[in-house]
Amino acid sequence: MKILISGAGIAGLTLSFWLKLSGHDVTIIEKSPSLRDEGYMIDFFGSGYDVSEKMQLLKDLEKIHYPIARLAFLDANGREKFSIAYQSFRKLFKGRHFNFMRGDLERLLYSKLQDHLNLQFGMIVESVQTEANKVHVKFSDGTTGVFDLVVGADGVHSQIRKLVFGEEKHFSRFMGYYTAAFILDHPPKSLAAYDAFYTLTAPERLVGVYPIRGDRLATFFVFKVQHPVNDYSFETAEKELHNAYDEIGWIVPELLTQCESSSMYFDEVAQIDMPTWSRSRVVLVGDACQCVSLIAGQGASMAMGGAYILAQELAKAGRDVSVALSRYEQRVKPAIEKKQEAGRRLARWFVPGNQIQLTIRDLVIRMTDWPIANRLLKRSFASESVIRC
Repeated sequence: MKILISGAGIAGLTLSFWLKLSGHDVTIIEKSPSLRDEGYMIDFFGSGYDVSEKMQLLKDLEKIHYPIARLAFLDANGREKFSIAYQSFRKLFKGRHFNFMRGDLERLLYSKLQDHLNLQFGMIVESVQTEANKVHVKFSDGTTGVFDLVVGADGVHSQIRKLVFGEEKHFSRFMGYYTAAFILDHPPKSLAAYDAFYTLTAPERLVGVYPIRGDRLATFFVFKVQHPVNDYSFETAEKELHNAYDEIGWIVPELLTQCESSSMYFDEVAQIDMPTWSRSRVVLVGDACQCVSLIAGQGASMAMGGAYILAQELAKAGRDVSVALSRYEQRVKPAIEKKQEAGRRLARWFVPGNQIQLTIRDLVIRMTDWPIANRLLKRSFASESVIRC
């Protein structure tokens, strides 16, 4: 089949890998002018780990993995309350867990495919018209194309979803938090000897700080708000961060002073909840339909899992595309709904609303090696793989 994938992120690249193996004619378009930068650190386990194993990528993932010695938890003034060894945390996943930057995974997937990709950067779909067995597409450069299947792998703010299913507001569930991330080329001197993934938590606010290659420092912010913001500009992000973290000590004021618009990621924490993921010969995959939220994590992992199963069902069904799309949704959607529910629980646990909740959270984390706490953490992460379901 002739297949168009909108979005050259983790979902789109993984899907392309498996579709190519099945002999499909695949075209990918990506709105960004190039591959994106590192972004933020992700926990990688479950479905993504299983798919990567099938793709024989584990040795490559080991190379981009950050084997941080420990996870250190700080109070609002930057004083360390306690820490746990990373290996203790990794035991939750039976060792099948990696830490790396989201952009590093994207570039790794691209490096394995670039010699076989028909990929156009700086392009989006402007219109979609479906027939019984074909999809007519108009691109932003004025060209057109006819495809047997169109896949929206273009993220939480999907253009394909908007064109075919409707406006984002009908499917987005705002969870009451915003998140920001940026990278500093010149970290504060007070962190010259850091060896940990530092997490500072105060009621309704969290800051993550961790070292990355090149003697740089990556940051991650999550904070609760009462009302949505009007835009996602750097100016708005800077204002919201200063408002949220004005009373926080440690190195946070210095971090906010050094952030620049070129490296800033800022967005709402949201889930995408849709009654169906396909319409005629258009289907969604990854965060475009199955976003569990950045707080819940697993977005990259679930994107790879969903992409693998979609390709698998298309290979099984042959030309009967409707059957393939139905089976793909039947296999993946229940797991996504379960993870979204876990994500809503985890948000309150991840960024506690008051000091009592924060104390309880810290107590559970301290007892990572205890069987009861271990089960609680596993339930919160909902780490089972859709590949094994």
